[in-house]
Formats: sequence, structure tokens, C-alpha cells
Amino acid sequence: MKIHISNLSEGVHQYDFHEEPSELGLDERFGRQVVVKAELEKRRNQFFLRVKLETVGRFICDRCADEFDMSLNNEYRMAYVFSRKDAEGYDEDEITLIKENTSLIDISDDVRQFVILSVPLKLLCKEECAGLCSTCGANLNYEECKCHKEALDPRWEKLKNMVNNN
Repeated sequence: MKIHISNLSEGVHQYDFHEEPSELGLDERFGRQVVVKAELEKRRNQFFLRVKLETVGRFICDRCADEFDMSLNNEYRMAYVFSRKDAEGYDEDEITLIKENTSLIDISDDVRQFVILSVPLKLLCKEECAGLCSTCGANLNYEECKCHKEALDPRWEKLKNMVNNN
């Protein structure tokens, strides 16, 4: 995903990219194209990039171990400048220093990183996923567990009676 910046006129320029996940170095969980909408604004010696990306990943639920598809959306901004002086006032994570004779900006690695950052730490097929029975392994989303429920610990019996009497 390369954007040519040499001889680019000042103003806002729109770019659309459709990349295969393997071309971006993404693993087999990502089977659908990564769609990127980029807006590059050129002002004197600075380039301001706004990127929106979307794709779909195939994951395994952390609760029930079923496979499911999840839409991933993310956006980021990046400023490309020719000198440290032009970078003042920006967060270091949003600045890339480029050489004066740079003719193109390759956003492939940034897009790959932001796709990966879009994947939540806790992967759930649905928010109300019931998970698996810890005894028999039944998927509680599809079937009721047939395990014998353990009897109440006799030490708690008096407390249960107190609750039931109120």
C-alpha cells in the first residue's frame, strides 16, 4: 500500500486499497481482504494521513471453543514530516520522520499492526456465551449439562435455611 507523494499538490487526496491478508503478513486467521480508506492531506512540508481499515477474522471463542467470524475496524492517524522541528507538538506515536527526497509512503506495516491491535484480548463468539461445563465439557450454548450437581456443603446448610426463611 504505497502512496506517491512526489509532485503531490497541496490539499486532501483520497486513496482506497484492497489487500490480501497474506500480502500484509497477517496469519491464517485473516481470510478476507483488508479494506483501507486513506485520506492524505499535504501542507507545505508535512503530510497528514487518516486511515480507516476493516477486515474479518476467524477466531476461536475463549469460553466455548467454537470458531466464529468477527468484523475488525480500526482507524489511526500519522503525520509525516521532513524535520524534527516540524514534529513539535505531536505525539511521538503519530509522527514519522521522512527524508527530503522521499517519493512514496508505504503504509502496509502500519495497517498490519493496526489490524492486529483491533483483535480484542478476550475473544467471545457472543457476549452472552455460556461456555463449557467444567465437568463434562458440554457446550452450554447448545445443550444442557447432564452432570450431577454437587450437593450443598453441609457447613452452608444453616445459611441456606436463613435465606429461605426470609
